[in-house]
Order: sequence, then structure tokens, then C-alpha cells
Amino acid sequence: MKITRSIEKSTLAIAGAVLMAAAVIAPSAVASEKVVLAHAMSKEHIFNQVADKFLASLDKNAPGQFDVEYHPGGDLGDWTSQFEQTISGEIGMTMTFPATDFDPRLNISIMGMVANSWEEAANIYGPGGSMVKVYDEIYSGLNMKLLAILPIDFGGVAMRKGSGKVPVNFPEDGAGIKVRVPPMQTAIKRFEYLGFNPVPMPFSELYTALQLGAVDGRSFGPPSEIWQMRDVLETYVFTRDYFEQGAFLVNKDWWEGLDADQQAKVQGAADEAAAWAWKEAESISSGLIANIKNHGINVVELNPAQQEKMSSIIQEKEWSWMEATVGKDLVDQIRATTKSK
Repeated sequence: MKITRSIEKSTLAIAGAVLMAAAVIAPSAVASEKVVLAHAMSKEHIFNQVADKFLASLDKNAPGQFDVEYHPGGDLGDWTSQFEQTISGEIGMTMTFPATDFDPRLNISIMGMVANSWEEAANIYGPGGSMVKVYDEIYSGLNMKLLAILPIDFGGVAMRKGSGKVPVNFPEDGAGIKVRVPPMQTAIKRFEYLGFNPVPMPFSELYTALQLGAVDGRSFGPPSEIWQMRDVLETYVFTRDYFEQGAFLVNKDWWEGLDADQQAKVQGAADEAAAWAWKEAESISSGLIANIKNHGINVVELNPAQQEKMSSIIQEKEWSWMEATVGKDLVDQIRATTKSK
């Protein structure tokens, strides 16, 4: 169902009294800045909570200055469509994911084993993090302004009901398993290296594919999405092979049309919402894992040896492949950031 919310315009007082019937009174009211904020995720997703925080902060600190039409849940298209619509200016603001078709350097967003803990993820991607300026430069070249990198969660591999598979030793356990991956070359390469048969597939087709057995499982699954698809899953291997981030983006032309005070108000509201997200995301993740277990899904953690073997495969093979995709300088910068050799 379409949900539309607007920040109400404050009533503008008309200063002065009517002096003479013949006097011409110039209008003094300034219209609110209209803009659409959209994302493609469900109400359970952290994007929705971040949007609530952002809208509340903007309403409080810039009353009457913005008229925001809020569209969650994908009623304006899937996340890739909203990414493109924000580039063109059809959507003013979006919370989405890096679309690598528009700039291959965005493949760094799903590089495996960059962060190994929530603390590391915050230092790399959080407010003032070491990779924020890199992303900001990339998005600027795509006619977008990055307001914040948003934390989603670590990802894992989930197996459909009836598969009976629990892949924990790589690459041997992946043999013969058809696993859905996002239609991104980095995703395909990683799960080839980990021994699986990767099947590129849009997210919108995933639930039905799991339900019908077109794929045996899914990769790139943060707990929020596992919970969303809980009815068709039996096992969740929480590999933590990558840290999923979202991007809070605005159209650059729209942004540059704002005055300095308006920009400061929007950025301040985004900063406040992002700070809340980075503070609460780990707790939200723990709650989702508990819900997944209580629903009866088998949640499996890799032991240290299994984790180390998977990490070695990803950092030796995937990272080397990434050098040819995004450039050695950028990968070396990530190596320095993570202190990986």
C-alpha cells in the first residue's frame, strides 16, 4: 500500500495591517521546498526507521521549510530504479544501495571481508569513516550528493526449505549448490571462488525462486532479509562475508539549488538519523537473529578455522580480481584501511 507523508507547512503570518484599499501588498510567504524521499525496502528494514528519524529532525529544525513526500516499500520502483531516478532528478532523495552499472568503482561496497566487526564497520563506513570521502567523490560524479552511509548488517548464506544443505567449509561444501547472487560481477565472482554455482537474479524474483526450488539458497542475506523470507528458509549460515551498507543520496542539482542554510538543515537531519542508525544497528541485528532462531530456522556460525579459510579465499582471489575492476590504488586504499596485507 502506498504510504505518503508530508511535513506540514507552517502557517505564515502576514505582517502589517491593511493601510489603504488602493495599496498593493507584495506577497511575503515563501513556499516550502518540495521533494520526494523514497526507498524500496519494507517497514521492518532500518531504512524506514532512519527515514522516520530524518523526517522528525527536519520537521523540528526546519519547520515549514520542506514539504517531503515519503514513499517507502518500493512503490516508485526497485532500488536500482530509484538509484537511476535520483541521478536524473525524478526522485530528490533516496535510501538505496550502490548500483555498480553506473560506476564500477561502486563494487567496493560489496567487497568481502573489509570489516570483521561492528566497530570496524563504523570506523570505515560510519560518520567520519575512512571510506566516506571515497564514496562521496564517486556519487558526485553520478550527479548525486551523499548525505550518509547507512549500516545494514553483515550478510550470510541461507538455504531453502528441503535443501538439507549447510555449507560451512569452502569451497568444498558449495559444490553443486545453486545460490542466488545479486546481478553484480563481484557477487558472481565471490561465490564462484567459494565453490558455489552462482545464479544472478533480481531481488524481486528471489522469494518465488526459493519457494519453487529454482535456486537452492541465497547469498548476500542480512538478517533483516532472512526474517522477511523466513517462510521459505530452513538454514541461515551467518558467514559475515561482507558488510552491507546503504546510501542516503540526494540529486545533486536539487541539492545545489538549496541555499546554504537549507543544505545545513538537510545534512544535519541526515547526520542525526545516521548517528542513530550506527548506534542501534547492532542491537537491531541481534534482535533479528533471535527472531530467526525462534521461528525455527537453523542459524549456524562458522568456527574460527572455517572463517579464516573463507576470509583467505576472498582476500586472495576476490581482492586480486577487484584490482582489475576498480583499480589497484583503490584496493590498496582499502587494504590500508583494513590493515590487510
